[in-house]
Amino acid sequence: MKADFRFLPLKYSWVAIHPQPIGVVNIIGGAFFGTFPTVFYRYLLQKIFEKGYTIIALPYRFTFRHWSVAIGLVREQEALRQAISAEAQRRGYAHHIYEEDPRSGTRNFFWLGHSLGTKYIALLELLTDLETKSEQEVLGDCVGLDQYQEIEKRLQQIDFKNISLLNQPSILMAPAITGIEAAIPFPALANLFKRFGIDVKPSVDQTYCLIRGSRLFSLMGLIAFDGDDTAKPTVSWLRKNLSSKTMPFAELPGKHLTPLGYRSGDPILANRVIEFLQTLAASL
Repeated sequence: MKADFRFLPLKYSWVAIHPQPIGVVNIIGGAFFGTFPTVFYRYLLQKIFEKGYTIIALPYRFTFRHWSVAIGLVREQEALRQAISAEAQRRGYAHHIYEEDPRSGTRNFFWLGHSLGTKYIALLELLTDLETKSEQEVLGDCVGLDQYQEIEKRLQQIDFKNISLLNQPSILMAPAITGIEAAIPFPALANLFKRFGIDVKPSVDQTYCLIRGSRLFSLMGLIAFDGDDTAKPTVSWLRKNLSSKTMPFAELPGKHLTPLGYRSGDPILANRVIEFLQTLAASL
């Protein structure tokens, strides 16, 4: 059966359904580019699709409150899988993979992030622990009361399994855990906002504190670019503080926006992402 690379709007996501899927890849893009992932990441996503993966592109609007974005991106995962399964059956495609529990350890469900999108994946990794631990155990002293209250509010009437990334490998491309300066291109204005106490939540230091205290992040691949100054501090910190023994890592030629491309893109990156998907799936 011919694989027709075409995105359909399902729930609040865009989905390219493969007729014979070997896996499902969720992508969260960078600031602004993540609002239109099917456009800005089309080349890369098509190459992944052609290797047999169904693609779920999760769009979002930028905000300084990153917990709300992370939770909002995945709060309807079960309903989305049901919608994909129904559409696949209607088309006569294989559909059993969408009926699996993504947390089961089959390694059929993956997460791919770029730039700011990698922070949202990291926050979901952290929230994964909430199914078995209290907020105090997960968040500790890393964040303030305001973030405790925001998370508690956002998680009302949400099944924890829908925000869990347990046993779901992730690949972080040019990860950028940054503050408000990444959203405002004028340093003077960004510093002015900071002086008034306005910054992204959780902040860079708070996010690092949370990651440092977590036992997760073992199923992760990291891709950096040799000409990328934006992601360099985050890449360096992650490699130093996470287990490099179990983390596939590659530094490729390119810059921070190398993953972008509509009709054309970077074939070296596409091949390495596909290689990482296969490596992480086999790391049982």
